[in-house]
Amino acid sequence: MTTILIVDDSEIDRAVLKNILASFYNVIEADSGYAALDILNNPALKIDGLIIDINMPGLSGFEVLSLLDKSKHSGMMILLISSEAKKDNIIRAANFGASGFFKKPYDSKQILSKLKSIFAKKVLAASMLKGTVSDKELKATILYADKLRRVYLTYLKSEKKNDDLYIHVTEIVHIMLENYFSTKAPKDLTPEGIEIISRAAYFYDIGRMIVSHEKFKVYSQSEIDDIPETHTIAGADFVGVNSSPSVAYFVKVCSDICMHHHERYDGRGMPHGLKSSINNIYTQMCAIAIEFCINFFSAEEISAAEFNMAMNTILEDKDAFRPDVIELLKNSQDDILACYT
Repeated sequence: MTTILIVDDSEIDRAVLKNILASFYNVIEADSGYAALDILNNPALKIDGLIIDINMPGLSGFEVLSLLDKSKHSGMMILLISSEAKKDNIIRAANFGASGFFKKPYDSKQILSKLKSIFAKKVLAASMLKGTVSDKELKATILYADKLRRVYLTYLKSEKKNDDLYIHVTEIVHIMLENYFSTKAPKDLTPEGIEIISRAAYFYDIGRMIVSHEKFKVYSQSEIDDIPETHTIAGADFVGVNSSPSVAYFVKVCSDICMHHHERYDGRGMPHGLKSSINNIYTQMCAIAIEFCINFFSAEEISAAEFNMAMNTILEDKDAFRPDVIELLKNSQDDILACYT
């Protein structure tokens, strides 16, 4: 049975949360940060999830997380308890690998739904690491992505737009992923993963369908100060509604891309100002692909010269993108030109 550790100095709040979780999970309690560390450092106990209050006397929730042995708890789900999810807390939480926040008073349905979704994603992500995504899961993802695309296309047509840019972004991300796989061979990427991540890239802007008051415009990274941030959050929320385990990996990647494709490597992006590698590499691949496509496909003809011009635009603001992602795109030139010429 999945074991969750609740850490809160309030006995009443621990009791309320335990009452919500006890029918579905094995629950352990700690009344302080020090007690939590004793439990987490006990080799006889396997803790699958940690729900911890940020504001506690002695050791705060963030201080507990900073003292954890990351090598021993790398796969543990982390959720924070806070009265409000401030921007600074969101950034710190992302840095510690947290999956989100719970607010008091607790909403039992929201808590159980979020936990179910998180653990389902972790199961599928673990199977991805082992290269064991089943045909059934891949087919379910393709089916869901196709349905989602039809919905988005209906919206685009109502706006007198087409999906050419989104198709190009999908193709460029796919090429970058294949080159990344062949050169870096990361453990968390498989051929099935390449297919799923590149399909997720198509929907980076789907939040515009939800936030109807924002004027439809395709923004480049250089225009980031003028970009409304609500469509990023709306897109992540919309994609995340599907909690089916069979599409969990797609939903996680797609939600990240929707939420964070306007983040910058130097931390001056939005909506959360994620810096450096806090924003995952697949989202950064999508971000650079968007910038590249806006410039590359606006030319009258496709050529090496146009590729270099698009790359020069990106290099003019190199702090916007992760250096190895810039290099990856640059090294994909032959494959990109072969695809379009």
